[in-house]
Amino acid sequence: MAHISDYLIVTYEREPGHWRAAVSPKIIDRRGAAPGRTVHSTVTTDDSAFESEAKLAATRLIRQLQSE
Repeated sequence: MAHISDYLIVTYEREPGHWRAAVSPKIIDRRGAAPGRTVHSTVTTDDSAFESEAKLAATRLIRQLQSE
């Protein structure tokens, strides 16, 4: 099972007061992946009011991905 430290979290502000985070694995296995057809990151579904809340949502998303 992967650990949270195996993922990169990038936060961004879509518009003032609307933060989201993108989560991607730090190491991407490109074997067998077709360029332009493989998703390498996932974005949190809901906007957050603060950057710290977006990071927390990303951490929850990583835990959810790990349990699948």
